[in-house]
Amino acid sequence: MRQLRTVDLLLEHLDEDMAWRIKEVHQFKTAVEKASGKNVDAHIRAGIAMLYAHWEGFVKGAANAYVNYVSHRANQNRDLKPCFVALGMKTKLASANASSKSEVVIDAVTYLLDELNRPIRLPRSEAIGGESNLSSLVFLNITGWIGIDSTPYSTRFPLIDATLLDNRNRIAHGEYLSVNAERFYELTGEVLEMLRWFKTDIENAAVQNSFLKA
Repeated sequence: MRQLRTVDLLLEHLDEDMAWRIKEVHQFKTAVEKASGKNVDAHIRAGIAMLYAHWEGFVKGAANAYVNYVSHRANQNRDLKPCFVALGMKTKLASANASSKSEVVIDAVTYLLDELNRPIRLPRSEAIGGESNLSSLVFLNITGWIGIDSTPYSTRFPLIDATLLDNRNRIAHGEYLSVNAERFYELTGEVLEMLRWFKTDIENAAVQNSFLKA
């Protein structure tokens, strides 16, 4: 990922990443509309797998782009929301949590206190998204790391887990799946809407400096 040093670069990156995904989703939708017979089911199965790929790809990519942007701000740890401080120090904190030795834990706490007055040090690529399969629980974890309110998405969690992820897994394992064209069109609209929500949330967070403490 390129270095997103300014808000404009971040917004441009998100626009570009969203644009090609929307184009590809509409191409699959058009393919289903033009298909006939058994080809309809084949295009729908491929389309559902593709929809999931764009759901996971955009959310993880946008979250990492936002972290990349925040990493270039050079704000001190004490000025940032705890989620970003935790993200920058999670390796150190994890080692302390896994140890029963006093010197390891004390060293981690000393490190934390010393870092408060220093610029944030965040990974600038792949800071988020090591977990596979973007279920609602994984999505909640991602929004937690970057301070995005997940509440508006909660009504879509059954869709994410049962309709999108479970069906994608069944398709990936070679199972036959029959979803009618009308439901596929609805699912296409619902997934694109969620991606637009997330894009807007990231954009607003960056523009409004939501990564800083109130």
